[in-house]
Amino acid sequence: MNWIGILKCPLTGLDLRILTEEEITMLNSDAAAHKIWQADGSMMNQTLEQGLISSDQSYIYPIINGIVILLKDLAITRSADKFIKEEKDKDKQLVQNFYDQKGWFVNEEGNYEDAVIYEDLRDVSKDYLKKCHDRVSRYLNSSGTYMLDAASGALQYPDYLQYSENYTYRVCVDFSFQALSEARKKLGEKGIYVLADMCNMPFKDNVMDGFVSLNTIYHIPKDEQALAIRELYRLLAKNGKGVVVYDWYKHSAWMNFYLLPFRGFVFIKNRLLSLISKLLGKAEPAKRLYFYAHTYTYFRENLPPFKLAVWRSLSVPFMRYYIHPMLFGKQILNWIYTKEEKDPELCGRKGEYPMFIFEK
Repeated sequence: MNWIGILKCPLTGLDLRILTEEEITMLNSDAAAHKIWQADGSMMNQTLEQGLISSDQSYIYPIINGIVILLKDLAITRSADKFIKEEKDKDKQLVQNFYDQKGWFVNEEGNYEDAVIYEDLRDVSKDYLKKCHDRVSRYLNSSGTYMLDAASGALQYPDYLQYSENYTYRVCVDFSFQALSEARKKLGEKGIYVLADMCNMPFKDNVMDGFVSLNTIYHIPKDEQALAIRELYRLLAKNGKGVVVYDWYKHSAWMNFYLLPFRGFVFIKNRLLSLISKLLGKAEPAKRLYFYAHTYTYFRENLPPFKLAVWRSLSVPFMRYYIHPMLFGKQILNWIYTKEEKDPELCGRKGEYPMFIFEK
């Protein structure tokens, strides 16, 4: 674990070190005697096998099944005056619950539930999607020591593995323990697995040779999205490169035009269902995931300088509505991909999914 030196305590900002066997034995003894707590004030009730401690010995962080737990509320402390007073953000909790309880579990067909719900998994679309995944690599350094994958999820597509192929480590950070458990099955010892909040990254400045954050920033509360990306930039080493894939959604001019009839229908249907639920006294269905899309102007005003390119012009609804194997679907997607390659910045501005490209 020679990589411990890049970490820092998310509560104090201080260095972390590995607990000794003697310290772990004492901690487990104190836990059995109800003398230590989690930082949220709840009693610690698990046996610790491995962990880290801050240099001032204020907070301890478990390592469970190879995953370093660096969320503030899950820190361990011996002193009640070290409790944190923050309430969990409801939108973040919604995302965490979805992926821990559903999103990163595999169905009978071998697909993650997240992909079944949010992606187009049909054969007609596979070649186009793979080429879009491959685009990310051209904007990253080809090799290095640490490649950060922020909100790595379960690394659900094999194409994602190429981004860190020539790096010593891929640093997988996620809010979901289930996601990191799945990622660990694929990366093994090449991975460093950290349960953390992207808005409070527990790493020192300038330690990552590259980063990717794919289709996740828009699930962060809207007032914290720019903060999360600035955190990624803070971690980037000199000459490092990073890519964020975002979703313009209602700010995509092209998708707005082509999906206007469908979006209008969906809007009316949802309003009617909501009205019927209220009239019948039924609770409305709970939100599956938090989502908010900012504008291009917002990010230009709130982020370090970045280049814009296209990851994918087409949204999943567009592909499901318009792309079909019997209607020259593959040929249409090949034509669109060629157009994206010719003008990646325009397609990044007007299409569905842009890439923000950063370099220090």
